[in-house]
Amino acid sequence: MKPHILIGFYLTLAIHPFSEAASKEQFGKYSEDKVIAVVNGSPVTELEIRVFYNRLPPQYKKISYQKIKDKLIDRIIEQKLIAEAAINKGLHNNKIIKAHFAAARRSVLNEAYLSEIMKNQLSETKVRDEYQKSIALQPKKVQVRARHILVKTKAEAIKIISLLKEGVNFLKLAKERSIGPSAKNGGDLGFFSEEQMVPPFSKAAFSLEIGKFTLEPIQTQFGFHVIKLEGKRRAGTENYDQAISKIRNNLLDKIFEKSINALRSKAKIEMLGDVSKIKPIR
Repeated sequence: MKPHILIGFYLTLAIHPFSEAASKEQFGKYSEDKVIAVVNGSPVTELEIRVFYNRLPPQYKKISYQKIKDKLIDRIIEQKLIAEAAINKGLHNNKIIKAHFAAARRSVLNEAYLSEIMKNQLSETKVRDEYQKSIALQPKKVQVRARHILVKTKAEAIKIISLLKEGVNFLKLAKERSIGPSAKNGGDLGFFSEEQMVPPFSKAAFSLEIGKFTLEPIQTQFGFHVIKLEGKRRAGTENYDQAISKIRNNLLDKIFEKSINALRSKAKIEMLGDVSKIKPIR
């Protein structure tokens, strides 16, 4: 079982505060140990402020660090005062609070560990190599762009073909005589691949030369068609910029699962009590 829910969270690690390169670019020169303020003897360092900023929801990070820094400092001061008040009341010894502390610690350590793995195993070169293997080398599909005029009878279709041979405009005839939903667009069906249309229609369309129309009516379950080919192209393969997000996510998924499985294989895991018969999720 792939950990899609967890992976959705960990995919953000590439730009997480544990990424030193991103931090330097975002914050410029800084001293991590520089003390910005002291709250009842507890220092507020530059590093604390940067980490706090990096953990803000995305909408808040649209504001630059320098513009919001003063507010962040003020918020950290408030947090320290509240935390000190909670300790003075002995809340830090509460079992539920301790469980929250443990969960927060696990979360931060998880992020740090996985960020390190991602940084070491997911390089730009690896992403490009995967693109070449999985996408760029796949055969591209041929697509055609065609117009058609759909009528109920073969006799009507033969009459339309005669008019086209005389030089009557295809778009004009499509708008006036076609009973298909594309009539208002001059019969334009846009680009499509062979399997997207019923076989008789596709066979006729793909056999035409650009600018030519069928000289015999093409019958399908919808009626009789007169088809004109407007263009051809090779399509179906995303370029690198289009594919990079999907490739990166797939690689991160594999790296995550490999890392978790490696840790599980070395661990001793016992399911106790009511969950003793439940198999660990993999």
